[in-house]
Amino acid sequence: MLNMYSYFPKQSRALDSIKRLKMYFEVQGNSEKEPLPTMSKIVDYCIKYPRLLRIRDSPLKVLHDPTLPYVLVHDWYIGISLDYLETSVIVLLEQWEKVYKKKRHDPGQIADHFVQLVNDIYECYEHTGLALNMPFPEGSSLAATELKDKVKYTSIALIKEKITSSFTTARTIFYDAGSNTIEHLFRSHLQTHAKPTFAYLFSHRISKYQGPDLEYQVQTILDSNLPGLVDVFNLSDEMLKESSTKSFRNDEQNDIEIDNWLIPDHTHTLTLEQYEQKRLVFSTVCEKLNVLLLTPDWIFILKEKIEARLNTLLWKDNWTVSMVSVQLKWLHVLILPWLSYVIPKSGDVDSDWNNFLRQKIKAEHVLYELIYQSRIPKIFDIIRDYPTTKEAILDFHVIATKRDLLQDLQQKLMEELQDRLLHLGASASDILQQYIACIQCLAIIDPSCGIMGPVIEMIESYMKRYRNDAVQGVVELIRDQEEDEFFPAVQEEDVYVFKQSELTNQETPRDTVIIKEDKPAMLRRLQQKSRDSVAMLISMCNSLEDFIKGYSNKLGEVLLLTKNYDTDAEVRKLELLKRHFPAHTFLRCDIMLRDLDISRRLDKSIHENKDVSESLHAIIMSGFYWPGGDDDSDVDDLGEDDEEEIGLSSLQSWPEFERSVRAYETEFKKAKASRKLKFVPSMGSVTLELEFKTRKLKLDVCPEAALIIALFKTKEDSFTRDQIKLQVKISKEKVVEQLDFWIKQQVLELSAEGYFQLIED
Repeated sequence: MLNMYSYFPKQSRALDSIKRLKMYFEVQGNSEKEPLPTMSKIVDYCIKYPRLLRIRDSPLKVLHDPTLPYVLVHDWYIGISLDYLETSVIVLLEQWEKVYKKKRHDPGQIADHFVQLVNDIYECYEHTGLALNMPFPEGSSLAATELKDKVKYTSIALIKEKITSSFTTARTIFYDAGSNTIEHLFRSHLQTHAKPTFAYLFSHRISKYQGPDLEYQVQTILDSNLPGLVDVFNLSDEMLKESSTKSFRNDEQNDIEIDNWLIPDHTHTLTLEQYEQKRLVFSTVCEKLNVLLLTPDWIFILKEKIEARLNTLLWKDNWTVSMVSVQLKWLHVLILPWLSYVIPKSGDVDSDWNNFLRQKIKAEHVLYELIYQSRIPKIFDIIRDYPTTKEAILDFHVIATKRDLLQDLQQKLMEELQDRLLHLGASASDILQQYIACIQCLAIIDPSCGIMGPVIEMIESYMKRYRNDAVQGVVELIRDQEEDEFFPAVQEEDVYVFKQSELTNQETPRDTVIIKEDKPAMLRRLQQKSRDSVAMLISMCNSLEDFIKGYSNKLGEVLLLTKNYDTDAEVRKLELLKRHFPAHTFLRCDIMLRDLDISRRLDKSIHENKDVSESLHAIIMSGFYWPGGDDDSDVDDLGEDDEEEIGLSSLQSWPEFERSVRAYETEFKKAKASRKLKFVPSMGSVTLELEFKTRKLKLDVCPEAALIIALFKTKEDSFTRDQIKLQVKISKEKVVEQLDFWIKQQVLELSAEGYFQLIED
């Protein structure tokens, strides 16, 4: 290769310095017997006849004179060095570009040819300093350290200046191929070793530790317990040492099966020895590029590799595993060894090791950032699917804390909630479930609850201003909490108890108002309250009185439909709810449950008379406390002793039922001579058995629904809505509601003329 540079003409860079040096010789009366050598000749002399530069017959003998001005000699040598290097690099790049264009679709070929290109360029770079490494007489201009440094840095600057975009692209391909080589070497090693290790993959030049110690060190999380206002990417040597001793290793990585983080790959076809040879080549080329200050932006290369991994089907929408733990395992085992070759070294073991640890932290944070960016667009769905997605939520906690992304996460979540949840198309139940999920997840992501306040303020504000079904939704969710895994068990010390002052206020104190008044106190209160999902749900109601009334009314409705007077489940639910309130808050509920207990005993006594229909069972209600009792006109006519009575409805009952009622009343008077019993046919439930030609139905329905269906004996019976209203004497709204119920049960149908009739006999 050297011969091809011997015939290149001198470039203008060296001409001026050659002229000045010749003029100096002429002024001194020292005419040279032969011209000054070119760099090509000097390189040939250094390689073939290195002694010629030291003996009396050397063509550089005249330059050994200590009296020669340093500037003239240095300018001359730097000039011919750069001319030689520039010409050489240009030719090498031109030749390589031709090959690159032909092989640009073959990454393997590009990487191989890139290796040869780097070796050739590096050889030319070394040639410029060969002569300066020879021993010169003391005081010689060529022996000056300053000259060596100038040649080194100007040569590197020239090479960097000549680098093309194709070179940069090929360099990225080469480093990516180096990463693949390390991975294939690891896979090949697995086939011959029962226990997977990876310490052997690291460059020996940064390995302050060996074997298991090295593996332990690289898996240690160094940025876990750092003080505030510390630049995590530029930790001092002392802080790195302290972090290494105080920090912890991510032990979860050790529990991850290798198949969970190592993607199956069948492209490695070489032998273990061949991959080892490729690693040595990679190591050598990396060192040469580092010397030439051509180390690539390894963060860019790493980002591309991480993004490719995160977009695989294995992990793209997999929210049930900890992506941080899985990908950190991959990073520590396969990427950090690669990084140990990529980063420049100084030759000092401690310094190089500490620099490696700093780059390790950077690589981990690149991973955190990309995991966050890949998952934050799905934050709404991840929270909705909690607790199935708990691992993803824990990942958000780790990443948002380390990368200072809590405010960004809050903003993204609020945007998603605004777009996808807080609108009239979403049911109250859906909104409330997402609300509780947000509280549970944000408490994990940010235990300080600093980002929770604005989120719950936005949801509460929407529900209180625009939704009149909030109380109903809250009551339904709280009543279903025992059967719903969505509500985690709350320890007794974590139960939030509403104060008496909160009960008497018109509105429940809003957390966000307290935040504005006293943020530290509010955060402490929110941290406590957020552990109790029931308390947070209740706060969604405009007032605690609204919730208490709504829950009591719902309990009354449920008790009216209860069979066999079984109240055990309702008593259990009520006792759980009472933990959040002062004593006697749910007096109505206690009285209704007491009524059921009394009714059970009375009903058993009444049915000892065989003349009473077995199908009729009554609930003796303390009228004022049951739903509708406080606004029923007949209640006003009841005396103090008539608390078991409630006014009759205009609802008309069917004749067969009337006879059973009379018999029941007779037996009741025997048991309670001092009390008067009034039946309310509109309350309670009716069990119906409907038999058709092709099917049988057994349904528990309200009395209104039973009355309406009783009108239809055969398929020939047909009635309009108004006709039905006149016959059963109930409100138009109730008629429409119950007709819709029977249509949904596929019992009735509506004709084009507006008549309702049976679908089949």
